[in-house]
Amino acid sequence: MESDDLFFASFDETSPPGGDATIADARRAVREATSETALREALERQQRAFDLAMTASQMGTWRYTIADNICIYDDNAQRLYGLAEARFLHDEDGVKTKFHADDMELMWSRVAKALDPDGDGRYDVEYRVKQPDGTWRWLSAWGLVEFEGEGPDRKAVAIAGASRDLTERKKAEDFQRMLLDELNHRVKNTLATVHAITAQTLRSARDLPTARDALEKRIMSMAKAHDLLTARSWTGACLTDVVARALEAFPEGQVEISGPPVDLHSRHVLALSLALHELATNATKYGALSCPQGQVGVHWKVDAGELQLRWEESGGPPVLPPATKGFGSRLLQQLVGDLGGTLELDFEPAGLRCTLTARL
Repeated sequence: MESDDLFFASFDETSPPGGDATIADARRAVREATSETALREALERQQRAFDLAMTASQMGTWRYTIADNICIYDDNAQRLYGLAEARFLHDEDGVKTKFHADDMELMWSRVAKALDPDGDGRYDVEYRVKQPDGTWRWLSAWGLVEFEGEGPDRKAVAIAGASRDLTERKKAEDFQRMLLDELNHRVKNTLATVHAITAQTLRSARDLPTARDALEKRIMSMAKAHDLLTARSWTGACLTDVVARALEAFPEGQVEISGPPVDLHSRHVLALSLALHELATNATKYGALSCPQGQVGVHWKVDAGELQLRWEESGGPPVLPPATKGFGSRLLQQLVGDLGGTLELDFEPAGLRCTLTARL
């Protein structure tokens, strides 16, 4: 027996004539009330689920009525637009204080297109809105126009729609655009450096095999520097790693490096890698690294934002100053000049001394 049957069972024996109809009506009323309660609870659950979904997706809804020029925002949309209340008057002053000036023309053109009686009534635009703290938030707004009438009498009365926060996506797009611009800049600089090194290497080489060997080693030095930069997403590299990578081909007993941890800008990394490669190449051909007992020390310090790096050779054959400035010396001067620094080369008999400075 159903619950309402139990509820009304005690009335069966005492009911007056016509009581069956009264009981049936009462039962029907209870069923209808129960059904309405269940429906209302289901609708409330559905509304709560919708509100949670809108909040989770950083979305809010709104409705703009044309007759009074007023837009009503729900709670989520109020947070997105940085509003203290649901009602917002879209007059000239209100719009200027809330929407970014650079987005106004696009916004109004999209509104006009959507309100066109001959159009599809779709509204879609992206713009920036000012927040209470003065920052700007990117939003995507889209909706459909409500029309009244048919044919020539058809006119727009409102736009109902939703908005979503695009700020993080816009930041990601800006960052990606910046990375592409930076990559383009670096590729051009790298190709220019390779072109310059190739031209000067061929110009100063005695023969083709010598030129090929020198060019391969210089380009490999650049490649090693690029590996260091790639490992840190081109944000720079540690000077210790730069020096160690430039001298890794030589026995540890012949090379000594020391200095504090220094993070280099990406443009310093490539220039210093090439500079160290030229010094090591010269030491291998004529200096301390041309014999087993030779020693090379690379030491650096930072003083008032200026890097001071010193290359010292000892134990090698006696050093004589060159009669002319070779390609290696010219390249070193150019590299250090690109860094806004200075270079001192001292060809002492006991070994070459090179002091390099650069602003960090």
